[in-house]
Parts: sequence; structure tokens; C-alpha cells
Amino acid sequence: MLERLFFLTIQVGSTFAVLLPLGLHWILNRSWYKEKLPSPAACKDEDLPTLCVVIPTWNEENVIQNKLENLRLQRYPSNKMRFLLIDSASTDKTVEIAKNWNLSNKQNMDIIDMPVRLGKSAAINRAIPEIGESEVFVMTDAEAILEEGALRRIGRWMKDPAIGGVCGTINNETEDSAYRYWYNWFRTGESRADSTPIFEGSIAAYRTEALEPIDATANADDSQLAVIVRNKGLRTISDQSIRFSETPLTNQKELHHRTVRRGQGLTRHFWRNKDKWFRNGRWGTILGLNGLQHTLTPWFVLLGILAGLAHAGTVVLVGWFGGEPMIWDRAMLLLDALVLASLGLGITGLRIPFCASAVAFLVQNLRLVQGMVMLWFGRSLHQWEQSKSNRPIS
Repeated sequence: MLERLFFLTIQVGSTFAVLLPLGLHWILNRSWYKEKLPSPAACKDEDLPTLCVVIPTWNEENVIQNKLENLRLQRYPSNKMRFLLIDSASTDKTVEIAKNWNLSNKQNMDIIDMPVRLGKSAAINRAIPEIGESEVFVMTDAEAILEEGALRRIGRWMKDPAIGGVCGTINNETEDSAYRYWYNWFRTGESRADSTPIFEGSIAAYRTEALEPIDATANADDSQLAVIVRNKGLRTISDQSIRFSETPLTNQKELHHRTVRRGQGLTRHFWRNKDKWFRNGRWGTILGLNGLQHTLTPWFVLLGILAGLAHAGTVVLVGWFGGEPMIWDRAMLLLDALVLASLGLGITGLRIPFCASAVAFLVQNLRLVQGMVMLWFGRSLHQWEQSKSNRPIS
């Protein structure tokens, strides 16, 4: 009986530890979502700020030409925009293709060829001193294709002196998942309340005067910059009207690795800022709730699963030896059965909202745990691996 109570107590405690910050975040976000996010004011070409559009690359020969063309066709005054390509020691024809494109299109794009590959965060640090007099630092990934008007909307946002950073969101037609739905919902609510600490680096922009170097040995460079800017008193928001598309990954191993890498970066990002959790009003609350859910919640999820298995095992043994499970044992086993049934339905791919969300939540938390374990064993994922399944073969 003591064993059953022990495991049952751990399981119940872990469940509350998981649901409390998540539930509070959900309740607050519902309230925040009702608040109106101000729209950027329309302005003439001559009133738009100057942009330095930075494209970090590493072995992007299959996508770099399309990316540069996509940027060239953006509706933004050419005299107020310059391109900067920062290459992390590519071993393919990325730099050669970029140079030929630059020459044929007369764009005066600056190209920085780093001698060794150090990761995207190090590349961003290298690019920051090269911004020059540009008022806005725009970062965009090589595989991200921006929708028309994306850069102009960024420029309009940056006309507001209270805005220090803005990022876009992936086109729903490109990626439709329960995880992406909740991701966008939380980021939008946080942006309406104050600011979001999680940025989408495929297209993100920051006010140049608020930038500082980031941790070059960690990833989540986009979110690192967002928190730096917000801590200086400027808002950092996610705008769903700034959209981009990416070819989705079809290789499950690559998808798994990318999710673990992103998760590890966010875990380090929030833990580095733990002294700011739940301080400074709404911003501290947003930072703290996200911090808990990216650092501690995953461990409680794992602990709850292990305790649930142990509890179920002890109940089976009690029945085997002729004992009688308590009502609390039966109640928890019923709850476990409902959760397992939800996960099973979610795995089938049926569009049942709660079931799909349950699977996304479980997978995300287990991958966060994996990322933290890898970091403990000295494996940092700040140097990104090239994905092949979402890039055309040249």
C-alpha cells in the first residue's frame, strides 16, 4: 500500500506541476488575446527606415538564388535597403552563386565569408558590426520565402519608436499542426499583452540601436536578440501578417533533430534569463511562464510518466496477490486510460483537437528533455545541420 501511495503522490504532484503553469498561461493568454495589437501606420517610401537584410548561410547552394531573388522583388525602396550575406565557411557553391547573382543584378550586396564554421549565433555576432548606419537589422533564413510586402510591413512597424523587434510567422498552408496552432496563439497573445520572448528567426527584425552581441555558443539567436531588445524597454512582437513559406521536411529524422535543436536553444535561452522571471509586470510573467514550461515542465512530464507506470505496476501486483486497489488507484488508472486513448487517437492523425494537442505536447516535452540531456553530456547543437529533404537537388 505504501508503494502505491508513494507513486500515486508523485504522479499527482507531477500532474499539478505540469498543468499549473500551462493552465495559468492559457487563462492569461485568453485575456491578453482580447486586447488589440496596434497596426503599423502606413507611410510614404521616404519615411521608411533603412534596413540591413542579413542572410546567414552554410551550404545553401540549392536555395540561395531563389532567396536572393525573393528579397530583390520585395516592395521596398532600393535606396533604403541593403543586403548582407554572412557565410559560415560553406564547402559548396553558395558564395559563388551569391557573388554571380550580386554582379548580374547590381545589388552591391556585401558578402562576408567566415573562415571557419562556428554556428549561426556566431555569424550573427559577426554581422552586427557590419550593419553600419542602417536603422533596422533584418535577419532571414535562406530557405524562407517571404510573402509580398513582408519587408515593407517590418519597416512600417519600426516607424513606431516603442517597437524594438518584430518577427513573422510561417504560412499556414506550409505547416498545419497542433503545435504550430498553439505556438502562434501564445505568441500573438503575448504580443498583445506586452512582448513575446520567442521569435521566429526565418524572418525577424530588430532596432539596431538596441542590439548587443549574443551567446555565440548557443542557438535561439532570434529569441536571444528579442529578449535583449525587450529588456531595454522596447516591445518585441510577433505579427501574423508578416508571412513566409518553407518547404516542409519530409525526413522524420531531420524533423526530430531540428525540433530537439530548437528546444535545446530555447531551454538555454530561458534558463539564462531566470533572474527576470515573474518580475517587471506582464513581461516578467510572460518570461517566467515560458521559462518554466521550457526548463522544468518537461522533467515533470517525464517524472509523471515514470510514476504512472510504476503506480500501474504496483496496482497490478496488488491484484495479483489478492489485494484490493483503493478508489484513488482506480481513479488514477481511469485517468491514465483516458490520456492513453487520447494519445492513441492523436497518433492516428485524426483531426480531434484535444488528441492532436496532447500528442504535440508530449512529443515537444520529451524532445526538450532530450535536448537538455544532450547538453549535460557536452553535446551543444548550436551549429545547425543541413536539412536535405526540404531543399531541391541541384
